[in-house]
Amino acid sequence: MPKTATLLGLGFLFLARTATASEPATVAPTPTWPAPGAPLTVSEVRFPKGFGKRRIYLDAGHGAEGNTGNKGVTCEDEETFTLRVAEDLAKRLEATGHFQVRLSRKPGERVPYPTRVAAAEQWRAHAMLSLHSDSRGTPMPWSPKPDQECYRQDAAPGFTVLWSESEDAAAGLQSGRAGLARALARRLGQAGFPPYDGVDYEGLYAIDAAQAGVFVAREPTHRQIFVLRKPRIPSVIIETHHALDFEEAARWREQRTLEAFAAAVAQGLVDALGPQAPTESRTARPR
Repeated sequence: MPKTATLLGLGFLFLARTATASEPATVAPTPTWPAPGAPLTVSEVRFPKGFGKRRIYLDAGHGAEGNTGNKGVTCEDEETFTLRVAEDLAKRLEATGHFQVRLSRKPGERVPYPTRVAAAEQWRAHAMLSLHSDSRGTPMPWSPKPDQECYRQDAAPGFTVLWSESEDAAAGLQSGRAGLARALARRLGQAGFPPYDGVDYEGLYAIDAAQAGVFVAREPTHRQIFVLRKPRIPSVIIETHHALDFEEAARWREQRTLEAFAAAVAQGLVDALGPQAPTESRTARPR
């Protein structure tokens, strides 16, 4: 082959490679929660100097006599879900070395709500967190297994945090409730949990304009929610997810979800309960 032809051939090959390299690469979009693979961030929890230990009363929602809560998309009772998540969260919070945790109930126990509030106050807890799952929208019957029938609605995922603006609460207590709710919601959002927009809350709760995912129980709704209005310590309800959403319920069985949730809750508690001081260089990660 003549030398000129070889050079021309090499020149053509170079141009062809250049054109190929300049073509835009196809990047797969990041999946959105609760799709499988949607990312969650497990952040290191930072504690300010002098934080010490905080006492957290962790309420596994429902589980009182005749009160099993909702039935999720896999026919799991809410009381079963909340106890499972509360037990896991308690272990991870205590593993940081900065929290003492008491659970409101054990497997098989039926504990009235007044008993739970009294126990939290007698223990002088710094905060009371009541864990729940939500049930939203208009569900449709479906069968996850041939011998089961429950309900499904896949259009309203996300978490919410509720606090009570009750008229009989002192201003300092209301401020503590609001600060705790907003700090927890902010950290959950940063971890990748999406806040629910509250479409189905109209007439029940008011939107807290200070933080996405936070809602306020006011007159007369707050009177129906014992763990929000009665405690004389800061108390909130965390609705972890939409229990009738198949994909979201599945994500809440993943260890990554529980780990990210615990880290976000821990940092939210630090934000709400800790002194305003520079953070220590040492960090702790919930395990």
